[in-house]
Amino acid sequence: MTLPKKMNGLQRGGACSLVLLFVSLSANPSFCIDTEGHHTSPLVQPWEEHLQRIKPQTSPDIQAAAVEGLVKRLLPDRAGEFSFSVDPSIGPEGKDTFQVMSPGVNASVDVLGTSGVAAAWGLLHYLKYSCNAHVSWEADQLALPDSLPEANIKITSNDRFRYYQNVCTVSYSMAWWKWSRWEREIDWMALNGINMPLAFTGQEAIWQRVYSKLGVTQEELDSHFAGPAFLAWGRMGNILGWGGPLPQSWHEQTLSLQHQILQRMREFGMTPVLPAFAGHVPGGLMRVYPDANITRLGSWSHFNCTYSCTFLLDPNDPLFQDIGSKFIQEMTSEFGTDHLYNCDTFNEMTPQSDDPDYLRSVGASVFSAMTEADPSAIWVMQGWLFYNAASFWKKPQAKALVTSVPIGRMLVLDLASEMAPQYSRLESYFGQPFIFCMLHDYGGVDGFFGNVDGLLNNMMEARNFPNVTIVGTGLTPEGINQNYVMYDLMNELAWRTTPPNITDWAESYSSRRYNSANSKLQEAWQLLMKSVYNNGDRANHGKYVLMLRPNLQSKEDWIWYSIDDVVKAWDLFIEAIYVADEESIQRNQESSEIGARVKSDGNFGTKNVVPLGQAISEPQEFQDPGEEREKSHSLISEDPESSFLNDSNKSRRSPMKKSEEKALTHPARTLLDEDLNVENKASMMNHSLGEMNLQRLEFLGETNDRIMEAESEMKINADDESVSRHLSTLQTEATFMHDVVDLTRQILQILGGQEALRMIGYYHDGDKFGVEVTSDNLQTILKDMDYILATSPDFLLGTWVKDAASWATNEQERELYVYNALNQVTLWGPEGQIIDYAGKQWSGLISDYVRPRWELFGSMLVKSLEDGTPFDSNEFKRRVFEEIEEPMSKDVNATFPSEPTGNTIPTALLLYLKYRPFFNAAFKDDYPLKQHDDESLYLKTVSNPTYMKSLETERRKKHKNKLARRRDGIAGMEISKHLPVMRAQKKFMVNKKEKKDSENSIWNITV
Repeated sequence: MTLPKKMNGLQRGGACSLVLLFVSLSANPSFCIDTEGHHTSPLVQPWEEHLQRIKPQTSPDIQAAAVEGLVKRLLPDRAGEFSFSVDPSIGPEGKDTFQVMSPGVNASVDVLGTSGVAAAWGLLHYLKYSCNAHVSWEADQLALPDSLPEANIKITSNDRFRYYQNVCTVSYSMAWWKWSRWEREIDWMALNGINMPLAFTGQEAIWQRVYSKLGVTQEELDSHFAGPAFLAWGRMGNILGWGGPLPQSWHEQTLSLQHQILQRMREFGMTPVLPAFAGHVPGGLMRVYPDANITRLGSWSHFNCTYSCTFLLDPNDPLFQDIGSKFIQEMTSEFGTDHLYNCDTFNEMTPQSDDPDYLRSVGASVFSAMTEADPSAIWVMQGWLFYNAASFWKKPQAKALVTSVPIGRMLVLDLASEMAPQYSRLESYFGQPFIFCMLHDYGGVDGFFGNVDGLLNNMMEARNFPNVTIVGTGLTPEGINQNYVMYDLMNELAWRTTPPNITDWAESYSSRRYNSANSKLQEAWQLLMKSVYNNGDRANHGKYVLMLRPNLQSKEDWIWYSIDDVVKAWDLFIEAIYVADEESIQRNQESSEIGARVKSDGNFGTKNVVPLGQAISEPQEFQDPGEEREKSHSLISEDPESSFLNDSNKSRRSPMKKSEEKALTHPARTLLDEDLNVENKASMMNHSLGEMNLQRLEFLGETNDRIMEAESEMKINADDESVSRHLSTLQTEATFMHDVVDLTRQILQILGGQEALRMIGYYHDGDKFGVEVTSDNLQTILKDMDYILATSPDFLLGTWVKDAASWATNEQERELYVYNALNQVTLWGPEGQIIDYAGKQWSGLISDYVRPRWELFGSMLVKSLEDGTPFDSNEFKRRVFEEIEEPMSKDVNATFPSEPTGNTIPTALLLYLKYRPFFNAAFKDDYPLKQHDDESLYLKTVSNPTYMKSLETERRKKHKNKLARRRDGIAGMEISKHLPVMRAQKKFMVNKKEKKDSENSIWNITV
């Protein structure tokens, strides 16, 4: 590129010419290259004097050994084909560089990095972009070529740091992790270049020592420390004592675990961030120090002062310095230090004064407590307060706090840069360095969400902001294990010099994730990335109607995307199960060893799934659907003998003791298990395709024809080994199985939310029958959601509960930990103070918590209309709390499956056949789905009450007429036009049965 004659005061052709890593000239280039192309000394920025001290403390040999250990865990059978070394001199100082070299043709792959993290990062880059492999939270796809490809790759990071974790992540996702899970996560961090992770485990054990030496009693500490699932908010001074007390065994176990965590992080060359004193103290300290300036704060988030109104020691009080320095001394004596300390004094708490002088003195005191114990300390502060309380933290207040310490001694995490960056409002934090972070998720909730354009645009704006002080990128979700695609993309922005083409990137992501160049899956991901993963700059807290406590004032889910795009992606996923594109077929023909790959630590619900080329039972004749038309007005017959996915309405929870190992299962779910006999399997298929209800039958013919045509086009038979091999591989790929479940879940979330709102609408219209219909429909949707979720190990409440119980050393501890686990994902507080904030779409939680609430709500709506009395919202709240929510959160003897039940692909297919018609054009008059492509048009529409009222009146009129027709049996006449379709299917099956290759029929999937 041509350089200007003058740039940042340096003459072109002088001591160095700047070569930038970003798409445009940066105001603050970090290194330069001389006229011969060699790296020279960095251009020192004001903060570099301090940040350059943050370096790995372990030797290059130890770091290289750590990466060798990682590859043995990740690729035990191929680890010998890689070699690793660490040499800090191969790249510019203050950044990470990796180099991957291999001539190919059965030669080893040599990976060189400036740190262990850099070398591991290079390994993942090679696996992704040379071997088409994939590593994620859910599962890995590591089908490497027999001969590893050649490579000559060298990449340097854009910045010094790659940060990871929100202070809430440790509670919403990591609360129950033991070493095996932490080891896996630290490996993932290294592979993704993370070199600055938060390390908060075990700090309560250190605090116990400090406060005990100061004279605080154990009883006072018990009322101070929050429980294991709520530690994050106890540490931030939001709550006290809730979920506690912490057993001594907890302190001992977490202390030991923290040693393992920190040792491994440092072996990779990471510089972990430890906690510091923010001023929140036990109330008992007032007894010991009656003259100390300790203030009791106000309540937080609907908690009363029993578990809130925490105690804050004024940072200007001399006792603050004493406690703060003692804590860091005790902690660093136990764990060592990398000189990075997180402290958030005012997280969701308003300071007692907005006087800049006061705020400056607070900041200086907090920092002084750090430096008294560690003169090299750097304060790492979450910038959430500047976004969450922007009305308080105006420029004078923010400047007073962040400049209360020397430039470079505070590092600000711009916590939600992808949607609401604060550095631009606050003049790049008035000279303090900051990290551009993606927050993305709240509470660890499920639900497709992302803002690709916002992320990429905001990143480029940050790179080009005048005098920007950015020194890194970071991931700061409140919870993980959701929407992995967004985190994969964000991690790449740490090295990419220009934004990727998202269409191409999505295609590549799909190929890597599934080890398949299936064009349908690629198109599906392109649709998802342009729609549900591209919302702009608005946060999504996951407050979906379906997952919230029912209420007559329930508002529609915010739909920022075209639902049609998500449904089309669903179509493509289902079609991909049966249709292998030519490129995939050719690749399989050329490969001698492509088979099912299942992670070694679990079968992911696919054990012994029967490929299409292997039949278990003979095809069954279809029943005339007209015979069943009078059975029910719900989405599917609730007759246990005719419903393909029915439920006995028994709760999965039971008063079983811990010693009872047998897990509860729904009676009908056994129909999905692999151990069923042929007769039951045939019966289930018969019910699923022959006894469908009226609504599905009206449009099922088209759906069935599409799948039958696909099968016919592929000419699947026993001799077509390449096709059979491809399909078997895709259907047993753990990543694919996860995404099929997740996508089906998303569809049912949309449908369930719409059905819930229709039920409320019919209540307001005084339509009892409409309420009954939609209530029954909603129950069916929720049952089916639970079924599909149960087929995956990634959506099980039982896993969360089992992991919590594993920490217990006695029965009392087990009950405490299980209560913590259940309460967090339900009530979040003794009386639902933050109810449903962390609700997950997990099997077990849907069946025993979400569905019963809607069932009670529907029954009370019907009763209200029958009696002609207004709906009593207060009575509903009382009953739902006393009968469902509180019992669920306190049922510590409940047994929830922690292993998958049923098979994902057959279950997903049958749910597709069942629900896909509801998105067809013919249904939209009766079931209009809220969606929009034009935000401005949408806003104009919803802001016109007259238009909306007329639209809703017309819609309800049409639907009431349809309900009446169905009630009177008239709708059955319409089915006749679909009987030829069903008879054609029957004839097709009979003909197939007579052929030698009949076992390959798609209708013969074993469930």
